[in-house]
Amino acid sequence: MWWHIEETEESIRQQSVAELLPKVVRLFRAHLKYLIISFVLIIPIAGAMLAGPWVLQHIIDNDIPHGIATGDLTHIYRTAGIFVLIIGAAALVGYYQAITIFRLGVNVITDLKEKLFRHIMKLGLDFHNENPPGKLLSRVESDTEMLKELFGDITVNVTRNIFYFIGILIMFLRYDLQIAGWIMLLIPFLFAAALFYIVKMRRFWREWRAQWAIVIGYVTEYVQGIEVIQQFNYQRRAQERMHEVNIGKFKVEMPAMFIEYSFWGAFLYGEIIALFIVLTIGVQKVFAGEMTIGEIIAFFEYIRQMFYPIMMLSEQLNFIQRSLISVERVFGILETEPAIKDGPSSADDLTFEREIAFENVWFAYEEENWILKDVSFKITKGNKIALVGSSGGGKSTIINLLLRFYDPQQGRITIDGKDIRDFPVDAWRSFLGLVLQDIYLFPGSVMDNLRVFNDSIPSERVEEVSKIARADGIIEKLPGKYEGELSEKGANLSVGERQLISFARALAHDPPILVLDEATSSVDPHTERLVQEALDRLLAGRTAVIVAHRLSTIINSDKILVIHAGEVAESGTHEELIDNGGIYAKLHALQFQDLNANPPMRGMAS
Repeated sequence: MWWHIEETEESIRQQSVAELLPKVVRLFRAHLKYLIISFVLIIPIAGAMLAGPWVLQHIIDNDIPHGIATGDLTHIYRTAGIFVLIIGAAALVGYYQAITIFRLGVNVITDLKEKLFRHIMKLGLDFHNENPPGKLLSRVESDTEMLKELFGDITVNVTRNIFYFIGILIMFLRYDLQIAGWIMLLIPFLFAAALFYIVKMRRFWREWRAQWAIVIGYVTEYVQGIEVIQQFNYQRRAQERMHEVNIGKFKVEMPAMFIEYSFWGAFLYGEIIALFIVLTIGVQKVFAGEMTIGEIIAFFEYIRQMFYPIMMLSEQLNFIQRSLISVERVFGILETEPAIKDGPSSADDLTFEREIAFENVWFAYEEENWILKDVSFKITKGNKIALVGSSGGGKSTIINLLLRFYDPQQGRITIDGKDIRDFPVDAWRSFLGLVLQDIYLFPGSVMDNLRVFNDSIPSERVEEVSKIARADGIIEKLPGKYEGELSEKGANLSVGERQLISFARALAHDPPILVLDEATSSVDPHTERLVQEALDRLLAGRTAVIVAHRLSTIINSDKILVIHAGEVAESGTHEELIDNGGIYAKLHALQFQDLNANPPMRGMAS
């Protein structure tokens, strides 16, 4: 059929309503009082709505004939006044209920967003690599906002409409059993049609949420890359891609809307049939003196009101179904277990006295496409170990494993003979200070960035490490100095300045192990000299693991490991590796072949 759709959502386990509803119910527990108040207020609101046709019938059958006979309209005014008071009181109760429902929805959604964000922060790089920022934004913001009505207005309104529908059926039976019986024969068909429609639409709404996430992800990621888009005049192609992803969403929305509005159009014929039943049977009963005109009009009003809750129930159940797709997507994240988990040992048992060792480590990001193959080496406490080699050889993967961003599939990494997986992740990472090539600075003050929002680190410590890292000169020039504001990603600083800030940030936490992953690869020669002058001071008394392409920065290392094709191809000091004439010697000759001066030797780089 022309409304055939291809599902594109990835890595989300589809769950039944029976699985999802208990999860939704648990979200209400902390805010149960608002839910109870809202449910209690349903009774006077539904009662006032049910009273309307009955009051109208009373006026037509009793008050108007009495007024015509006596010329006294007091009864009509009194009955109408009572009705206005009832409706007015119900409106006030409804207003209070609406405020209560809103508070319920906002409270539940606020809790859910915080819970979701906390959980995302715990998930490892494997999850974040598969779920780019745009899709996560869709889950955290768009999907949770979709649930706001479900956790508030919809939940209460479904109950109110069920209560109201039952009340209408009781009024039917009170007025005339024969008409009520015929109308009740229609109800199973109406609900069966509504159920068929809801089940039919579930797949459309799941795919619609998937396409929505694609659109949000596209916009987020392209806005983040606006500089590159404008630099390479990619605007037209970006617009074409936006059109393509919008068309993908359109192809799901259009058939969904066609089916929805076709259903509601057909559904209205049920009301016409019910009115026909009342007229056919009711008129005969009026002429036979078995019913009054007021009762027929009351029947008409109750039929109109009966179809309203049925239609609203169908629409609300349809909305619930769409919301459950969002629940499915949200819990798809909440139920994702972190790949990196805390070990059973206490953080107090974690010590570093002798060495860190990679023992026959194998690792692959995908299946058995091994990035590291049987890698073994030791990092003695107080030593500086350098990792060099061509791109893609596995250097950064070693750093990722050392930091427990990933765990090896085979082999282990130990500290003083104990597997690092035996300890809490936070405790292990507190031993490590990381400086990356790509530096992320948060919008906020310099002090907050250096502390990474850890107020327990004293400002004196921050200023001290800034001097050690030679970042103090940069900070002093900023408006506000340490309390000065940094732009997002540190856009108001140069690349070299951001890297010096990142050195200070790593040292502020006073880690015994310092990891530098291409930390000096993007700096200009002047800044590189500043960094080189600071390195000895930075690394004094610390264990260091340095990944570098610039061999001039690691000549003084205690040991240099050449990582090639996922293996430790060579190991030794600078002089030993040069003498060996292997991979390292070739890399060294290649980097310095165009220099007129002799290449720097051990002892010349600081």
